[in-house]
Amino acid sequence: MSIRNKNVFITGPTEGIGKATAFALAKQGANLHLLCRNPSKAQALREELRFLYGDVQVELYIADLGNFQQVRDAAEAFVRRNEPLHVLINNAGVINTQRILLDNGQEQMFAVNHLGHFLLTQLLLARLEEAEQGRIIAVSSDAYMFCRGIRFDDLQWSSGFRTFRTYGHSKLANILFVRELSKRLQGTQVTANALHPGAVRSRLGAQNNWYAGHVMILVTPFLRSAERGAATSLYLATSEEVRNISGEYFVDCQVKRTRSWGRDASQAQRLWEVSEQLVAL
Repeated sequence: MSIRNKNVFITGPTEGIGKATAFALAKQGANLHLLCRNPSKAQALREELRFLYGDVQVELYIADLGNFQQVRDAAEAFVRRNEPLHVLINNAGVINTQRILLDNGQEQMFAVNHLGHFLLTQLLLARLEEAEQGRIIAVSSDAYMFCRGIRFDDLQWSSGFRTFRTYGHSKLANILFVRELSKRLQGTQVTANALHPGAVRSRLGAQNNWYAGHVMILVTPFLRSAERGAATSLYLATSEEVRNISGEYFVDCQVKRTRSWGRDASQAQRLWEVSEQLVAL
C-alpha cells in the first residue's frame, strides 16, 4: 500500500534498524510518530529527518518501554490526535549481559522487548482499527530458538539468567503475542506479523560491559547493514502482498515456519493473560 500521508508509529527509531526504517518511510512520505527513550537523541533525529525531507511530519513521544506509565502517556498523546494509525512498528529492543530488575519488578529485557510493546499495542488498537487497513509489525529475532518456552514460573529470571537465553525468551514472547493477537483481530482490517531482521550491525547491547563491546567489534564485518535489516519491516509496512496475511513470522520478506514452541497456541493465550495482569490492563 502507498504509505504517503499515512500515520506510522515506530518504537526505538534513534539507532540501527529503527532509524533506517524511519528514514525509508520518511522518504516515501509517511507521517512519522516516533517513540524514543532519550529526548536529546529524539530531537536530533527529528532535525535530521526534516533537513533531508523538508515537509515530513515528525511527532515525538518520550517514553521508556520498561516504564508502563510513560507508555500509557505516550499512547494517550497519540490517541488524543483523533487520527487513524495505519502502521505500528514495535521495533525497540534491549539486550543485557547481566540481569537488571526494574522498579516495577520485571526483568528489563522481558519488560522492554515484550510487556511495553504489549501495552502500547493494546492502547493504540482502536486507532489501528480506524485505518482502512492497520498493520502491526513486531521486530523479533531467531534468538527465540534459545528458549523453548515462556518461563511462567519465573518471568523475572531470578535464577538461570543467560544473556542469549533470556533475550531469546523476550523474542519468543514477541512471536507468541503476534500469534494470539492475530486470532483476536479476526474479523477486523488489522493484521499482525513478526519478523527476524537478520544479524544487524547496530548498537544493540552497547550499554553492556567492555567484553560484549569487543565481541561486537570482532563480528561486525559479518553483520548486515541496518538498511538491509530494515527491509522486512518496510516490506510488511508497505507491500500489498501481505495485506491479508496475519499471525506469521517473516525472514527476508518471506514467511518462515517457526519451531514448535513458536506456534504453541496455549502458551500464546496464557502469555496474553499474564501480560494483561503485569501491565494492569
